[in-house]
Amino acid sequence: MVQKVGIATIHKNTNYGANLQAFASCRYLNNLGCNAKVIDYDSSSSHLFSLLKLSWTREKNKTFCRKVKLGVALFLSMGWKHKRIKCFGKFRKKHIQLTSQYKRDQHSEINQLDAIICGSDQVWNIDITEGINPVYFGEVAGVKKRISYAASIGGCNYGQYENEVKRLVSQLDYCSVREENTARYLSDLTGRNVETVCDPVFLLEKTDYEGVSSKRKIKGDYILLYSVVHNDALTAIAKDYADRHGMKLVEICSAKDKKATHKQIATYGPAEFLSCFRFARTVFTNSFHGTAFSLIFEKDFYIVDNKAGGSRITNLLSRVGLSERLITENVESDFAPIDYDTSKKQLSEYVSSSKEFLDKALKSEKHPLAGEMCMSCGACRAVCKFDAIRLFENEEGFLTALVDEAKCVDCGACKRICPAFNKAKKHSSPSAYAFKADDEIRKNSTSGGAFAALALEIIKDGGAFYGAAQKDDLSVWHIRGENPDDLTKMQGTKYLPSDMSDCYAQVEADLLHGKKVLFSGTPCQVDALYRYVAAKRLPTDDLYTVDIICHGVPSPAFYRSYIAWLEKEYGKLAEYKFRSKKISWRGSSCYARLADGRELKNDKKLCGFMNVYYTNNITRERCYSCPYTSVERVSDLTISDCWGLEDMDKSFEDALGVSMVLVNTEGGRALFEQTSGRRVAVDLNFAKQPQLKQPAARSQEREEFWNEYATNGVKPLLKKYGGVRRASFKTVLSRLKKKLLR
Repeated sequence: MVQKVGIATIHKNTNYGANLQAFASCRYLNNLGCNAKVIDYDSSSSHLFSLLKLSWTREKNKTFCRKVKLGVALFLSMGWKHKRIKCFGKFRKKHIQLTSQYKRDQHSEINQLDAIICGSDQVWNIDITEGINPVYFGEVAGVKKRISYAASIGGCNYGQYENEVKRLVSQLDYCSVREENTARYLSDLTGRNVETVCDPVFLLEKTDYEGVSSKRKIKGDYILLYSVVHNDALTAIAKDYADRHGMKLVEICSAKDKKATHKQIATYGPAEFLSCFRFARTVFTNSFHGTAFSLIFEKDFYIVDNKAGGSRITNLLSRVGLSERLITENVESDFAPIDYDTSKKQLSEYVSSSKEFLDKALKSEKHPLAGEMCMSCGACRAVCKFDAIRLFENEEGFLTALVDEAKCVDCGACKRICPAFNKAKKHSSPSAYAFKADDEIRKNSTSGGAFAALALEIIKDGGAFYGAAQKDDLSVWHIRGENPDDLTKMQGTKYLPSDMSDCYAQVEADLLHGKKVLFSGTPCQVDALYRYVAAKRLPTDDLYTVDIICHGVPSPAFYRSYIAWLEKEYGKLAEYKFRSKKISWRGSSCYARLADGRELKNDKKLCGFMNVYYTNNITRERCYSCPYTSVERVSDLTISDCWGLEDMDKSFEDALGVSMVLVNTEGGRALFEQTSGRRVAVDLNFAKQPQLKQPAARSQEREEFWNEYATNGVKPLLKKYGGVRRASFKTVLSRLKKKLLR
């Protein structure tokens, strides 16, 4: 069967290297027999006014005089920039197959791909992508095979993004980069094998480029000068060489220098660019792709002022034995002609190994470890010694474990640790308590602050605690903490599954160093951690666990779509709370704070996600048959809202909320008794927690719901299932009146 492959790369711009590597990737994969297309994603930079706006915003000198000069210059450049954009667009339309436009919050053909390939070029350079963009790391729901090919980080420093990069690179099935120093850096960061491969432009033959290049554009012999950004040193050396040889100097550039005395061309597209290299006598450049096409067309060339190209060019020249072509001064006499028989042979070996990497990655087959029974815990991946397991997002956004058959040695470790294949060890006859932490703690908690109070006890002993936290993009991840500031991030209920993949190794390190550890999560997450600890034969005397009474986890894909829709309605969200005591600890209490400081409290749109959640249409399939929904628990302690308190001890309740705590083990009892807070024993029979008896019921409308989501997106479903209705005329008038009276 023909594989459907999507290429996640930066291509809709006016950069020659970016467009030609996208063309080469697409052409080569289709030559292999794949149905390959470049993913049509983030195309705003290809429009004229977007480019003009970018030039304006990047100008650091914003004095009035400079604004006037820049405005005039941008206005005068509109003509040739439009022509340049048109040439690039024509090349892409003719030679690069695109998918339909992809948006992360919408289901599309991209979610049906067999594989996604990230790269090449600087798709991992945060200075270009303006931060970490998961799409360029292959994070697309529904795609089972993720490969990076010749990705580059440029000269950027990840700094604060290192943890996120580690996560994204670790989940790639096969990882390769273009530069050797990048491979070393990412290998050290992730602990995985990162290979070095050639840029995609080398995957094709010279004849492939001759077939798409334009007719000869420049008559006679000429020296070609090419740099991405005008460079005085490069220009001076190239001009001196041209004068010495009595030939004209022609420069391909992105913007003309009005002081230049040689021919400059800023309007050419990729086809004309190839033609210029094809017919040039000699090339002077400081560009990586300028060097690459000099090699492909077997030209005499010189590299000057390699600051922009960095190790990319140095590595390439070293591989083909032409490091002497890197110069810093005028060429007084011509170098010996390049022996392309030798250089091409060295390059061919490099290209062959790169093709082998790509071939192996594409031919790899996967099978699900547990299928729909998967609980998304990631324990299998954490215990695998052969890097054979990846967690991928299915179409609903839930993580599912897949096994790479090429890497798997059938050792059985994954099945021995998987909660789906093994019955959990549970503790029966728990003691039940209503609990209230100190008032200051409870203000930031959803109910009685039980987890925060327990964590503070661990902090006193110099221990570590683990729990779910919201990130800046409002997604939920399990994190580690050691101090009250970390604890604040974990407080409050998050009605989403959390990725705890990084926690296994961290818990292992803490236990081996004799630290006390408090781990909180859903029952399946706690069960998975216990299985990992047992598999690794770690000491457990200092391990304390807390599970929650879980209704079932909702779809991350639907949540992302909902947040994107909510931001279209109100503006950028800085904070979203599923429940907030700024409203109430009982009942519906959704809260959001916008980036501009405005607050939203419990309106219909804001409550849409939670309303849909309670219909059981977006619950993970496995949760409908959850084996943990009983009074027999897997953890030392179980916490929840103390619903039913009015039938147990109404006098104990107040406006700041109350937790119910089930003490399941003697170790849990010892920790709970040390914990500061007020408590009273309660009768568990009065607790209004259905998931102490049975799992959430599967909705009969679930298939219909997801079919409609795939077709129409989130909006009609919020209206149908989430209680989101269009405001009445009377309500609109009332809101308008309030605004006018402010």
